[in-house]
Amino acid sequence: MKFTGLLHRFQYFLAAAVLMAGAALAEEPVAAGPTQQPELVWCLDHFSRFHHYEDVSEPYGPSVDLMRELAKRAGFALRFTPRTPTARCLRLMADGKVDLMSNLKFSDERNNSMFMLPYNKGVPESLFLRYNDNRNIDNEAQLRHLTLVSIRSYLYSPGVMTFLQQNPRQTVTVDSIEAGLEMLLRGRVDALVSPTVSTSDAINSTGSYRHRFRIAELDLSRNSSGSIHIALSRASTNAALEPLLRKHLADMVADGTVSRLYDQAIAQSLLLPPLRQQP
Repeated sequence: MKFTGLLHRFQYFLAAAVLMAGAALAEEPVAAGPTQQPELVWCLDHFSRFHHYEDVSEPYGPSVDLMRELAKRAGFALRFTPRTPTARCLRLMADGKVDLMSNLKFSDERNNSMFMLPYNKGVPESLFLRYNDNRNIDNEAQLRHLTLVSIRSYLYSPGVMTFLQQNPRQTVTVDSIEAGLEMLLRGRVDALVSPTVSTSDAINSTGSYRHRFRIAELDLSRNSSGSIHIALSRASTNAALEPLLRKHLADMVADGTVSRLYDQAIAQSLLLPPLRQQP
């Protein structure tokens, strides 16, 4: 009997000790688990000199470096779509099925469906001529005497857009830079109004085009080439991040990060190989 009583008392104190230990442990602060970063999907196509997305599983280039740095500073995970045509990316952005695009010019239509975050000056378009065309084209009035070809899907700077809209009878539109170059090479038009970087790259990368074209002296920028933007879909589930992205992007401009990651790389790539220009 005495042993049984001692056993019961031992069991009682043991249970009490366990309860007290449990209470003490329950009052200890619980370590927080890792915070899950929001994931933003960047919709992109191959864009020569900016982001390379041909025959690779993951894009690379100055734009990619820029977007990775923005993701690091703003605290989100960056995911790439498969290579996707720009026109489809714009539709996906409007529907909120992807979050981000980059290297976009501003338009009211785009601004209605996307937050447009400026970060760099745009490269103005150029007027491309056949290399053996000896005309000196250096002012806009001369364009009225030329038959021009433009790219249908390309958003030109406001000054160029105005000119093309005001002179529709002398302008032919095609679906691609290559189609425009082919028309120019065959003499079906006098000049191609086209994005400088992408068109230079198309010429330099095609053996039959090299040394067949030149850039006219005409400055199409009207002293304002506009800005390029990173866009965040207004329909995105992450749209509330817009102020954060805008702040960090502005910081990257102010501290020289954009220039270091983007401008210098683009400037260097434009020089290799050089496009022969009008003397």
